[in-house]
Amino acid sequence: MKKETILRKMIPEDYDSILDLVINTWDYRSWVPNNLVAPMADFFLSDLLLESDDVFVAQIGDDIVGIVATGLVDQTNIQKISTRKNISSLEKILRITEPDSIFLKYIQTLEINEFLLEKSQKNYDAGLNLLIVKEEFKGLGIGGLLYNHFYDYLKQHQAENFYLFTDNSSNYHYYEHKGLSRVAEKKYYWEPGNNDTLEIYYLYEGKLNLSD
Repeated sequence: MKKETILRKMIPEDYDSILDLVINTWDYRSWVPNNLVAPMADFFLSDLLLESDDVFVAQIGDDIVGIVATGLVDQTNIQKISTRKNISSLEKILRITEPDSIFLKYIQTLEINEFLLEKSQKNYDAGLNLLIVKEEFKGLGIGGLLYNHFYDYLKQHQAENFYLFTDNSSNYHYYEHKGLSRVAEKKYYWEPGNNDTLEIYYLYEGKLNLSD
């Protein structure tokens, strides 16, 4: 018998399952030292959740098989500047204290995201902070359910547009299929001069038709 997919608000007890989902989705164990896998994934996930106003999970049976996190953009200019300064300051500290660390490189990719947002010279009403479906459950329409929840949430709050960050190692074609447009991109070498470590970071934007 096919089990029902349930969408519900995230609760604190879901955190560890979602953390495992993050680690496996981005294959942390293949590029992060073992002793840093959990802390770095924690930093990534908790940072996104702090920026999110609405977080829903998809559950089948006892398994958390997906998550979508939405953030409404209501920062003042001072808050926006402070966010950029916070990341920039952390990057400078790590350059001095841990110049060869993988965490420094990760923080540099966060700087790229802020650079892309600033480069766009656009103001967005919301951000799609996170959308993940567990690998073995892809192709079952779960991503569509989560995305539709995100879209409906934005309409409820009269958001006219939104942005998201992604990269060329992710399924960015999914967002193009949903009608989003790429507005900025930037290359990053995890190992300078090594083309095999090149990653391209993208900023996409979507627009809503509030009359639907």
